Amino acid sequence: MSRKQNGPDKGGLYSLRAVPSVRSLPGRGGEDAMTPDWIDVTVMPRDGSAPPSRAPREVAHSRAAVYQAGLEESARFRDDLMRWLKAHKLLGAVRSVSEPGGSLPVLTLRCSRRVLDQLRRAPEFEAGTTLSLELHS
Repeated sequence: MSRKQNGPDKGGLYSLRAVPSVRSLPGRGGEDAMTPDWIDVTVMPRDGSAPPSRAPREVAHSRAAVYQAGLEESARFRDDLMRWLKAHKLLGAVRSVSEPGGSLPVLTLRCSRRVLDQLRRAPEFEAGTTLSLELHS
């Protein structure tokens, strides 16, 4: 049994359009001008950008305590990065941010090239693109 559709648009009230959530930079031409090129970027704090959070101690720490301190530092770094992105109005050009998951403050962003350029200019961050490894079977 087939359904008949009446009317000029034949989609009725429920037709959908694809709307990109991020606009590309002005001046970029071409038919896909509204679709940004997403890149993977690795971000970490620049050496010497923040004062040392811990004073050297003479007491030996367990590995679990050192790892926990690293996790807390990673979480603080992610919060700092998110505040920086918001302050520079770059959140719309970021598709995803990794969760802090290790004892080193390193995050991966999926973002536009504009964000990478801004991060490279910022004195508090080191940023670079990651190499994508696409394996075909």
